[in-house]
Amino acid sequence: MGTGSCRFQICVHDKIYNKMLLRRRFCKRMVLMIFAFGLSFYASVLLFGGFRGPQIMQLTDLSRCPACFGLSVCPELYSNQIVLDSSHWSSMFNTKNIYYGYTKSNRRVVLKKLAHDWEFLEFDDKICKEFNLKENCKVVHLLNDTNVEEKILRVIEYNVSWPDLEPRKGLVLCPYTYSLHDLLNPLLNGVKGNPKSEMLNIWTMLSINPEPIILQLIPRSKGWPVPAFGGVCGRLEVVGHEGEPLSALHHIEWHKKLKYAQKILNAAMDFTFKHDRFRFYLMDWSLDNIVANEKDEITFIDLEDIIVLDKHISPKKDLPDWYKRYTREVLGTGFTFSIENMCRHHLSDHNLWAACYILAGDENPLLYPIPKDVNSSRPHFDRLLNACLNGDDRFRTISKLQHVIEEMLMDEKINSEVLFIQ
Repeated sequence: MGTGSCRFQICVHDKIYNKMLLRRRFCKRMVLMIFAFGLSFYASVLLFGGFRGPQIMQLTDLSRCPACFGLSVCPELYSNQIVLDSSHWSSMFNTKNIYYGYTKSNRRVVLKKLAHDWEFLEFDDKICKEFNLKENCKVVHLLNDTNVEEKILRVIEYNVSWPDLEPRKGLVLCPYTYSLHDLLNPLLNGVKGNPKSEMLNIWTMLSINPEPIILQLIPRSKGWPVPAFGGVCGRLEVVGHEGEPLSALHHIEWHKKLKYAQKILNAAMDFTFKHDRFRFYLMDWSLDNIVANEKDEITFIDLEDIIVLDKHISPKKDLPDWYKRYTREVLGTGFTFSIENMCRHHLSDHNLWAACYILAGDENPLLYPIPKDVNSSRPHFDRLLNACLNGDDRFRTISKLQHVIEEMLMDEKINSEVLFIQ
């Protein structure tokens, strides 16, 4: 009995000792993790300037130019005419690379790096190889390249030839890439600096995110529903802060949603018809990417993924259906479309269908549920929205929808009464 009891005590003692040992190891690891986090946090504070998050010039990555977006707004950033909003504590750990700030005139602005850090790293890793330079080359050596225009065309050709069933990013110019010169001509006409550097800027934007190009082609100053373009500095874009996302405004009165719906439909028509040479088919329609301000103006804030179609080309034999209007066919549930089919026809109803999808589609539709009083007095409104989603003549349906919405917005009952949702 004595020996057994002794062994039992030893076993218990060993178990207790092992538990204590495990606790000590765990505590040591926790202390090391906390210490490492504290050290990295302190380093971030030192690097980025106190607890205010990163300073603007540290966001620009100017050392990567000319493989950057340009230099147009650098003087304003250098002279502190634009400052970061220090109230955004998340700036220090900003994975989306979107920052907020103010101008000296107190105009709110958004500062966008237009890509994730890993995307920039991936891009930088490929630059030297892309330009047939030695590994770890200096970006300034890109200025010696004589075929930048060819590389720009290669980016566009790559986007056009990408398999239709796989997700595509960036700018798709179709049906022929030779339209690129005419598309970019407005940007290149005013070039005052080094034209080679400017072309490298364009190549970089087309490779990473074409939004700064699009914002200059269809500027807000000419009535396009896009953010005001402030300029670029290094790898940073500055645009106007144009409001809050519609996805965050589901609590508002239904008649205000109707106002937004009217302007969304108008924008769909503008992107399709307003430009005298090109059509702009947006690939990323969602309530997250449309904002509204206090004047009930709407703005499309994400123009990274876009199809630009030249409607004035002379079609070759590879476009037998060019002059036929393309109507989006049913491709499955959700937000789906065929880039290839859009590019083979001079006109597509893509923007119209996309607008109706965010108003009445499957994913948190802006106008649904329709108030009971509206359904009772105007049952045709719901039918029109459904026809826009699933019908075969969206251009005609949109025209009717615009007329009905305009008439509803003039109805004092809809504008003044609290409407009951079914």
